[in-house]
Amino acid sequence: MDESRSITQGPRSRPLRLGRVMRTRLSAAVRALIADPRLAGCTHTQLLAAVVLMGKTNHRSGRVQTTARELGRWLGVTESSVDHDVFPALVAAKAVTTEVVTAPSGRVEGVLCRVEPVWEVRGEYGAALALTKKEFAVLLGLLEALFAPGWAGVETPAGLLAERDGRGAATDRLALLLLVLHAREDGTVPLVGGTVKGGRGRCAATVAKLLGCSVSGGSKVLARLRRWKVVQTPSRRTGSGMRGKQLLLVPAVADASADGGAVPGAGLAPVQGMPEPAVAAASSACPACAAVESADEASPLAGEGWWQESFEDLFKERPAAAPGDLDSGQQGNAPGQRPVSDVVEGAGSEVAGRPDAACLHAVHAGVAEVEEESAGDGGFSGSAVGGGGSRRERVRAREDAPGASSPVPGGAGGSPLRGEKPGRLRSGGGEFGSKRRVFGPAASVPEELSEALAPVAGLWSQLGRASTRRWLAGLVRGEVGRLRGLVGPELAQRVLAERLERRLDAQRPPVGDLVGWLLKRGLPQRPGCWSQVCDEGLRMDTRGACESCQVLVGDRRGLRQRVASQVLEERLSGRLVLAEREVGREVERRLQEAVREELVRKAAARARAVAEQVVRDASYGLKRRAFAEAERARAAAPCADCGLPEAAGLCLGCTERRGMEAALQDAVRYALALRFDADDAPGTRALWQDCERVTRTVLAERLGRLREQGHDEAAVAFAGRRLIEELRDRRRQAALVRLGQHEEAEQAARMAAAAVRRKQREAHTVEARDAVRAAGEAARRRVAERWLGELLAELRAVCSLGKAAPVEVTDWDRVLPDLAAKALPEDAERAVRELVHA
Repeated sequence: MDESRSITQGPRSRPLRLGRVMRTRLSAAVRALIADPRLAGCTHTQLLAAVVLMGKTNHRSGRVQTTARELGRWLGVTESSVDHDVFPALVAAKAVTTEVVTAPSGRVEGVLCRVEPVWEVRGEYGAALALTKKEFAVLLGLLEALFAPGWAGVETPAGLLAERDGRGAATDRLALLLLVLHAREDGTVPLVGGTVKGGRGRCAATVAKLLGCSVSGGSKVLARLRRWKVVQTPSRRTGSGMRGKQLLLVPAVADASADGGAVPGAGLAPVQGMPEPAVAAASSACPACAAVESADEASPLAGEGWWQESFEDLFKERPAAAPGDLDSGQQGNAPGQRPVSDVVEGAGSEVAGRPDAACLHAVHAGVAEVEEESAGDGGFSGSAVGGGGSRRERVRAREDAPGASSPVPGGAGGSPLRGEKPGRLRSGGGEFGSKRRVFGPAASVPEELSEALAPVAGLWSQLGRASTRRWLAGLVRGEVGRLRGLVGPELAQRVLAERLERRLDAQRPPVGDLVGWLLKRGLPQRPGCWSQVCDEGLRMDTRGACESCQVLVGDRRGLRQRVASQVLEERLSGRLVLAEREVGREVERRLQEAVREELVRKAAARARAVAEQVVRDASYGLKRRAFAEAERARAAAPCADCGLPEAAGLCLGCTERRGMEAALQDAVRYALALRFDADDAPGTRALWQDCERVTRTVLAERLGRLREQGHDEAAVAFAGRRLIEELRDRRRQAALVRLGQHEEAEQAARMAAAAVRRKQREAHTVEARDAVRAAGEAARRRVAERWLGELLAELRAVCSLGKAAPVEVTDWDRVLPDLAAKALPEDAERAVRELVHA
């Protein structure tokens, strides 16, 4: 292994410079593929093979053609391992389907692979594995930059781990891929939280969590990656040489971001013998005051006065390691404590940190201090000593510190006095690099809106006030909530992120005021038609072109073509005499007239629709009033049985009594269904009367006991109806059971069970036996219900219950002689005579 080889030279750094949205999409896709249940028992080599095949998949066909030798070069294993360990396991798990590709001569050219989890979600917008053509290309470029074998004669150099092969090579490559996808723009990887096993670092625990292995295994993988110089674990370093917290850094990602201008100087290789920063430079003055000094030297005071930061900005965004206002530069540290350097050991970037014994810093406002001290032209009063030196006691402590004051160019007599109000401090660059000076680290977007605000994360850090950020985050949450109702909760933030990214790309000049840009241009939806999911001609739910907008565009183009054809036809026929240069103006004039006519027509249609809506509303109002009057009249109607006023035609007690009477008739009918004789109508009627009398007697006894217990009539009627309905249901069930025991019902049950049993593949299971039994019982019940219905109809006919009015029978022996004696009309007589002689 060549220790001195470069890891980010050439075009390899470009695939590693991913945007936050693209990095999130690819990370979700890789994690979804690895977490697929079909790959649960696969090794790291097989998982990496699935990821490589996904990255090389053709977006149109959904397949990729490769060979065992070529795939082995990507995985760092031999061709035999791919043939015997990788392909058979993936095919057996139904995660990959393969098809041998042969030439016309019969020679095997390779194997055509299809990753099933990717194939199954094709066209499903919102699925983690439903990658677009661009995302497939970016993933393949990332894989090439990390561990591509490299090819001679093409511009594809070998990846970072191309030379790493043999035992554990696939695990190392998969770990590097996951670290790159989880890394921030500065190359650092977020470490896992919680308790870490003793003797193991948090960096090893992070690698173990990504790979799904033990912390011991993650420690071994991390050690190998460090030996190959693709991962670093730098530490913070104090002035006394003590090590602080470790970072997990991917130098290739950091250098790629630095090449793009995002994080300059981050992720550099460790420099041996790095000199410690000077103690005086580290603790000579308050960092906030130093920032004010450097900013004031770079930009003079503007206007006629100065302004002061709010307490909220100063208190919430102060760095924790800043010394106090009244602490001198050389004596700010506690006895026996050396100053702390923010330089991370083994990296060029600075990481904010503070030791446990760091002195506290008093909160103060970022005001401007001027160089002269006299009352006439020195700025602030309070000292009569020329030059501002030799201050008495500690009234003006720290004002003699180097760089404590800055000259204010321009203006007669220097700076204004304390009583005056000079203008605001002009926002300068300084070490903070933003339009407004903020005392503390840059603010990050809210965690729950990280995906939606990913395109404007860099601009979000320039928002100075925490109240502004909270207010703006509330507006973003409202838009995300509205989008949830249109495209679903899983797509809402991604749709908003794509909208912001699309409008940022179209923004010229660059965004200067994030708040105003989000309110006016970034957040509002711009539908081009009537559709609620249309945004600038694109559908938010499918990311495709809006069909309604295309229809409108086609209508406008058709109108222009029609007008142009009409003008050309009139000119060719001689009806319109125009010069060649006047044809275009005539077309535009007629097109404007046609558009105006269309607008007038649409306005008239809208007015007509409004008038029709007014008529409909009036009609609906009349119908509602009529229905309300009818309801009031129905509610005021007395009870038809007992005459109770305002009972809506029937009171509760009478309703229950009517229901009780109907249930009693049904109970008697079910009791006689299997006992009556159809040939003995008088006997059947007598049996009906006896059964009804006994049933009424039993019911009256039960109701009498309820009255004796003190229940009112309404409660008694309600209880009586429930009792007689239970009796009716029991008698019906008993009749069905008796009818189901007949031979015909038994035969129907056996036939249904046999039909179900023939369709079963595993008839010995409990579920199969239950299904056979249920089919037989259902057939038995159908036969019993059909017979019961026939018996009830016959009983009703015998007892004349519910019988229709008798039909009069014509006495033809009497009617026919009378009809024959009547004379027929002439036409009828002639027709009858012709019919007889025909």
